[in-house]
Amino acid sequence: MLIAQITDCHIVDPGSLLNDRVDTATMLAGAVAHIAAMNPQPDLVLATGDLVNDGTPVQYRNLTSLLAPLAMPIIAIPGNHDDRTELRRAFSMTPSRPDVRMDSVHDQHELRLIGLDTTIPGEHGGEVTPSQMAWLDTQLLAAPDVPTLIFQHHPPFLTGIAWMDAVGMTGADLEADVVGRHSQVQSVVCGHIHRVIQSRIGGTPVSTWPSTGAQVALALDGTPHGYIDEPPVVALHNWSPTAGLVSHVSYVNGPEPWVPAWATATS
Repeated sequence: MLIAQITDCHIVDPGSLLNDRVDTATMLAGAVAHIAAMNPQPDLVLATGDLVNDGTPVQYRNLTSLLAPLAMPIIAIPGNHDDRTELRRAFSMTPSRPDVRMDSVHDQHELRLIGLDTTIPGEHGGEVTPSQMAWLDTQLLAAPDVPTLIFQHHPPFLTGIAWMDAVGMTGADLEADVVGRHSQVQSVVCGHIHRVIQSRIGGTPVSTWPSTGAQVALALDGTPHGYIDEPPVVALHNWSPTAGLVSHVSYVNGPEPWVPAWATATS
């Protein structure tokens, strides 16, 4: 099973730029073409939040138009820039009540998928709640032998990038406690930070992945609000019963591979 993950697309109104600089629509279109050209094709796409920038209907129409060339299913969860009601409408998801978190379970594949909605309407930071973690515990207890991937927007750990940690997630200790009790959880994958970062919660690998648009600069010295023109990324998570879950960075419009002379001489 091959899963493509896109995150933090920050699509704005047609013809506009994010922060008067980044053409996030063109960059997402490039990521979509990148996924469509992959061999083998991913079985599905996980879209892990901040898919648009301001949560408006026009931005979601722009988003769905850009994603339309993808033939595989797309499973979306909200980020802090998303609007739950509009996101549900864009992806034909239920329930439609705006006060209900968009947590979800997907049992159609060999690798079980559980999505956690970590957003707080009107806030940049996120949270998981005790009732939500009780729900997660119940879902994991229901299928203890089925390998599972959890996906969410806010990461449940501190990254060391201070200005992003200031709008991070509360309740990480609750999630670590639940995840640590269930060995079938292979990994937790997130967005929000616009960088590749790896850690563990409850002994389980957890990671954040870059944006299809603008990347956050690596600043462990406390420098605030820095971005950097690194390439957009599609994350690839490859599951097999023998190898487990193996994750890769796939750069969009990155450099072409090359073969060294020693390899061509002996091939």
